[in-house]
Amino acid sequence: MSASLSEEELMKIAVEGYSESLEPKTLKGYVPNVFDYIRRCDSAEEAFQIIDFLVSRKELSENVARVIKRRIMEKGVRFYGPKKQIGYYVEKYR
Repeated sequence: MSASLSEEELMKIAVEGYSESLEPKTLKGYVPNVFDYIRRCDSAEEAFQIIDFLVSRKELSENVARVIKRRIMEKGVRFYGPKKQIGYYVEKYR
């Protein structure tokens, strides 16, 4: 997925969680989404701060944010994929 995700696509990922098929094939034109940012977080509290920030900027709907937060509380922050460490994109997309 290289363009920004629609609210429907975000909601689907919010409910179903991480899938390797969601990883972009290339970074050309790729726009990071809430799940990319969550994968950098170490805790639910950090993830909630990111989610709240995106909602305040109108980059994420409150409806999708509620579902994401609920899933994180139920299943943990890694529900949305393994942690992205510093250098993740350099290593993956050389």
